[in-house]
Formats: sequence, structure tokens, C-alpha cells
Amino acid sequence: MIRHRCAAIVSSSSVGYPPRPVIGLQPHFLPWTVLAKEGSCFRFFGTGVEKDSQSQQQDQQQQDHFLYNRNLVQTRDYESYVIGLLHPPTIQPSYFALRALHVELASIQAKDTAVATMRMKWWLDALQTLTTLSMADDGTSQSAAALRGNPTLLGLEYAIQRHNLSHRFLERIVETRLADLERGNQGRFDNFQEMMLFFERTHSTLLFLNLECCGVVDEEADKVAHCIGISTGIVNMIRSIGYGHVGLPRDLVVKYGVDEGYMNDPRKLIQGEDPEGRRAIQDAVMDMAMVAGDYLAHARSHQGNIPGEGKCAMLPAVSCLRYLERLESVDYDVFEDKIREIEHRDTLTARWWRFGHLMYLARAHLTGVF
Repeated sequence: MIRHRCAAIVSSSSVGYPPRPVIGLQPHFLPWTVLAKEGSCFRFFGTGVEKDSQSQQQDQQQQDHFLYNRNLVQTRDYESYVIGLLHPPTIQPSYFALRALHVELASIQAKDTAVATMRMKWWLDALQTLTTLSMADDGTSQSAAALRGNPTLLGLEYAIQRHNLSHRFLERIVETRLADLERGNQGRFDNFQEMMLFFERTHSTLLFLNLECCGVVDEEADKVAHCIGISTGIVNMIRSIGYGHVGLPRDLVVKYGVDEGYMNDPRKLIQGEDPEGRRAIQDAVMDMAMVAGDYLAHARSHQGNIPGEGKCAMLPAVSCLRYLERLESVDYDVFEDKIREIEHRDTLTARWWRFGHLMYLARAHLTGVF
């Protein structure tokens, strides 16, 4: 299985299809409790005792790089940003470094060019260099992150040292995306199983690292993270369709007779000019949503086994559940305005959606149940 310490984790073949599943606020909309957490992030840096100028400079550099990573996530992945604010202040620097890495890699993979492959290899080489230096433990003052001058790398180096993160997990995320780039898949998969394996090695592995930041190394928590990671990847793939990137697995394209011409240009579907083609994509999306809902149902049934300190790492499930609920309300038509409008920050619908998302996240954070 993915994690070396896990026993057999539930596979897609061992979990049946469930019934039809039911299922970004600007900072000034955040409740005061979240804002308090946001303002307390820096309490982690520093010890409360008088420091020399070199130590103060190091603390300032850590704060600067933390701010860079947090702002990057806020701009590019607002839902993960809000979830990060609900993590304990001592964990937030590591959390945002991991999420910043995720954002960077996803943006590279979306381009699918020779330059993108070179950039992905750069990240893999950088992470391997970090691994080598951390394992050497020779007290050197110059790290790979400092030499490269990359704030995200510096944040990852700090996370590795602070939480003893598994180097293999970090490398696996990059290696999986690099292999996908080199195959020239352009974000598409031959079949549904291949797609789920990709999300298992990227999104689920990211949650494993998130759990390690929370100090949780637990088989039962890994099983829940595994399910949430796969469902998050599937939901993100569905959401991307509304943006105009129809990333359906090829086996579903064949099964439902989806026109290949709509894969990169679904404007006719959005405008309602091809009802049959739109219905074909609806049916394919419903299949994907069913599987995502299946994994989420399994995760919810086992969430009581997660240690308390690891609950915050499972909050991405809230986003998935809410989106699937809204998707079902429009009969899985991702081109409906009710679905597409929530992806735009400036609309009233999107603002109301983000406010509701905050409330659901707050409830899950306070109760420990998603």
C-alpha cells in the first residue's frame, strides 16, 4: 500500500457504489476566532527570551517565508488557506509550505510542455537535495533551500526538521506528477483506476504528510486520509470541467460517447448548443461523483478512529461533501450556472458559498466530525 506502515487499505474494488451522494471568503469575512489564529501564527517563531541579532534575523527570515507560502495558498487555493488557519499556530508554517508545494506542482503540470518537465525535475532534484542534507546532519549552515533562494523550499526544510517528515512521501508526489508529464497525458487518464492511483499518490500522500505535521502516525488515520485524498482529487477533476478542462478518463469517454472535441473546448456545451453531448458528460460526471461519495462515506464511517490532534488534517473532506451536495442538486450538470458561479470570487453566489463553507468548516473543527 502507499504508506509503509499501513495494512491493506480499502481499494476501489472493495467498496461498493453508494446511493447518489448528497452533497474562496475574503479575510474580512472571517470570524474573529479564525482571525485570532491568523494573527497568532508568528508566536511559534521565537522563544520569548532575548536573542542575538543572528537569531533574530533567522526568525525574521522564517516569518517572511511563512508569509510567502501562506499568501501563495491564499491566492491560488483559498479553501486550503482557510483550512490552514484552523490548524494550530505551531503547525501552520509546515502546513502552508506543503500546500504551497502542491500549488506550485499543480500549476506546472497544467502547462504540459518541455519547460514544465524541466521545472518538475528541478523540484524533484531540490527535494532530494534537502533529503541528503537532512540525513547528513553535519550542522552546515547553508541549506539547499537557502542556496536556491526559494521560500517554499525553505518552509519544507523547516517542516522536515521540525516534524521529521517522510522524505519518500515528498519525492513520491513530485515523481508521480513528473511521470504523468513525461507520458504526455495532459491531465487525462486512460481509465478510472489510473486516475485514482494518481490521486492516491499525490493528494492522499499530501494528507499523510499533513498528519505527520500534526504528530499523528496512525494506521487508522492513514486509511481515512487515503479515502479523503482520492475523493478530493476526483472532486477537483470534476470542478475543473466547469473551467473548460474536460479531464474525463478515456474509459468514461467511450462508455458515454462523449465527443472528443469537447475535451479542450466545451463552449458549445456551456451555451447549451448540444444537449446530448452535455447529457453524456453529466452521466460521466455522475459516475465520478458516485465514487468520490463512496470514499467520503467510508472516511466518515471511520473518522472516530482519528486521534484528536489529527482532526484538522481531515477538513478537506468538508469541501468535497459540500460540492457534491450542490452538484447533485443540479443533476450533476457541471455547466449549470449554479455550479460554475461558485468558482468566481466576485459574484454574490460565490461570496455566499464561501461564507457557508466557513460555517461548515468551523462546525467540523469544533466538533471533530465532518
